[in-house]
Amino acid sequence: MKRPLAILTLTFCLGIFAASKIHILFLPAYFLSIVILAFAWFFLNKRLVFYGTLFFLIVLAGALFFENSRALPACHIANQAYAKSGESCAVRGFIDSEPLAKRGRASFVFTASQVQFDGSESACCGKILVFFKGEKNLLYGDELILSGKLYRPFNSKYGSQSYRDYLRGQGIYLLMNARVAVSTNLENKGFPLKRLAFWLKSGMEKIIFRRVSGLAAGILDAMILGEKKNIPPLVSSSMVKSGTVHILVVSGFNVGIVAFIVILFLRLMRLSRKPRFCITIGCLIIYCLMTGAAPPVVRATVMSVVFLSAYMFKREPDIYNSCSLAALFILLIEPRQLFNISFQLSFASVLSIVYLYPRIRAILGFESLKMKYLRPIIDSCLVSFSAWLGTMGFVAYYFKVFSPVTVLANIIIVPIATLVTLCGFSLVFISLACPPLAGFFAAASESAVALLISLNSLLIKLPGAYFYLS
Repeated sequence: MKRPLAILTLTFCLGIFAASKIHILFLPAYFLSIVILAFAWFFLNKRLVFYGTLFFLIVLAGALFFENSRALPACHIANQAYAKSGESCAVRGFIDSEPLAKRGRASFVFTASQVQFDGSESACCGKILVFFKGEKNLLYGDELILSGKLYRPFNSKYGSQSYRDYLRGQGIYLLMNARVAVSTNLENKGFPLKRLAFWLKSGMEKIIFRRVSGLAAGILDAMILGEKKNIPPLVSSSMVKSGTVHILVVSGFNVGIVAFIVILFLRLMRLSRKPRFCITIGCLIIYCLMTGAAPPVVRATVMSVVFLSAYMFKREPDIYNSCSLAALFILLIEPRQLFNISFQLSFASVLSIVYLYPRIRAILGFESLKMKYLRPIIDSCLVSFSAWLGTMGFVAYYFKVFSPVTVLANIIIVPIATLVTLCGFSLVFISLACPPLAGFFAAASESAVALLISLNSLLIKLPGAYFYLS
C-alpha cells in the first residue's frame, strides 16, 4: 500500500461525516468496534476480509471520536449553568488563552475548575469565553475567581454558521460577563511553552504597532502572527471578492520563512544536521502556538516536522502522506474541525496544487516551451489556477461569491503578499538587531501594504470580477 496514511485519514473522515448526519449511540458503537477488531484479528490471513473489517473499524473510530467530542462530562460547567440559568455565580479557574484587550475591555478563554451558586460550591470542568470590563493586567495562565452571570452564546449568524456552533467547535459552550476578577496569586497554571509563545508574540506586536501605521500594522499582525482583530472589514470584504482572503491568515508560507531563517542562522553557527533540524522543529512548534494553532498553521507545522524528520533520518518524504498525517493529527484532537472552513480551504488548496498542477503542466506540454523566460510566469499562473479549481466550490458555498478574477488576482497579489510578509519579519528582526535601520523596513512595509490594498481594489473593479450567488 503506497499511501496508507491517506487512505486511513479519508476513512476516518468518512466516519466523522457519517456521525454528523446520523446520531450514533456511543456505548453500543464502542462495543461493536471491539467485536469488529476481534473479527479482523481472526481473519488476519484472509486479506480481503481483513481489509474490509479494518475499513469499518476506522469508519466507526471516526464516528466515535465525533460523538465523544459532542458529549459533555457530567461535571461540565455547562450542565450546571443550564440548570441555574440567570443566576449569579463565582467561577475559579485559569486563563487558557491570550487575553485580548480593546477599549478598556478584555476577552479570554477561561478553563473552570470550581463553580459556586448560592453559596454551594462544586468541582467542574470546561471552558468559558469571558468578557471583562476593566484595566486589570491579565496574562495567560493567571488563576482567577470570576463573578458574574453565565449564559449560552447567541444563535446569530457568524460567517457560514451560527456563533453558537462556531464556539462549540472550539469546545466553548458558555459566555460570561465578569464583574469582578480576583487573582488568587498562586503559581501560573499555563503551559510553559505556550507562555513563551505568547510572550514572544506580544513583543513582536509591540514592535509592529510602534513602527508602522494602524492599517499596515493590522495587516502585518494578521499575516505574520495570525491576529485578525485589527483588519478593517472593508479590506477583508475586498479580499473575499478577489479570492485572495487567504493571504490575511498565517499559512504554510510563513512557516516556511520561519524554518528557513532558523536553519540559515543555525547553519551559520556550524551546527550539524540533526541538532539544527531538532531546534528548527521546536521553533516551528512555538510559532504555531504564537499564531493560535489555526488549521493552516498546524497543517504546515506537522508537514514541516515530517519533512525535517525524513531528512534527518534520510528517508524520502511523501507529500500526500504528510498532508494526511497533518489532517489526522488535527481531527484526532478536534473531529469537528472537519467542518471548519479554514480546515477545508487549507487542505483543498494544498492538495489541488499537488495533484492538479503537474497534470495541467503535462497536458499543456510545458517542458517543450522554448521561451524559458516565460516559464516562471506560466508556472505562477498554473499554480494559481490549480488552487482556484480546488477551492472555488468551497468559496462559492461559504461566501456566496464566485470570483473569476481570482486566478489573475493571485498571480498579482500573492507575490506582493510575500513581499509584505518578508518586510514584516525583517522589520521585527532588524528592530531587535539594528534599530537605526528599522525605519527603512517600516517604510518598505507601509509601501508594500498600500500597494497590496490598491491593486486588490483595482482588480475587483474589473468587469465580471466577481458575482454574488443567491
